[in-house]
Amino acid sequence: MTDSEYKKLYEKDPSEAQTALFNEYLSYVYAIVYNKLRSCGSREDMEECVGDVFSAVFISYDRNGFFDGDMKGFIGTIASRTAIQMYRRLVRSSDTVYIEDENTEIADSQRVERITERSDMRNTLLRLIESLGEPDSDIIIQKYYYNMNSNEIASKHSMSPEAVRMRCSRALKKLKELLTREGYDMKEGNV
Repeated sequence: MTDSEYKKLYEKDPSEAQTALFNEYLSYVYAIVYNKLRSCGSREDMEECVGDVFSAVFISYDRNGFFDGDMKGFIGTIASRTAIQMYRRLVRSSDTVYIEDENTEIADSQRVERITERSDMRNTLLRLIESLGEPDSDIIIQKYYYNMNSNEIASKHSMSPEAVRMRCSRALKKLKELLTREGYDMKEGNV
């Protein structure tokens, strides 16, 4: 469904337009959500997140009245960001220990340290990716977070696939340098 098709259907009957959009993009959104939450979320968490994604899409459309660009990309971005937010909530809450629960073991210091290091690494990585600037940061995120190929990324950025691959290669090299400056050992297996 394109933006113009959705717009026409929305003007005719907003409820029907929302149902059509939901039916067309449900599998796509669920795949993104599943990919982000499969390590920490239950089926109910994933279903809740999918519902939150479509709520955000519909609210955004009602507020703005239009999407300027690719509907699938817009929905994919909202899905990814919503899933990341839910992931963060779930990870934070999963480390909570209740004293009343006899079967719960308090996390040992090594586990806490490992979780903290992983969180710090993620935050540093996202900050450094953002520092690459546009379009390099978008290319890296689309390639490695959204699993998009060079042709898909090229069409979004009005570039050739070869240019996308070259920018991606240069951006990864720069990212590696930035991570090394931050004190991360970039030898294979030590990240």
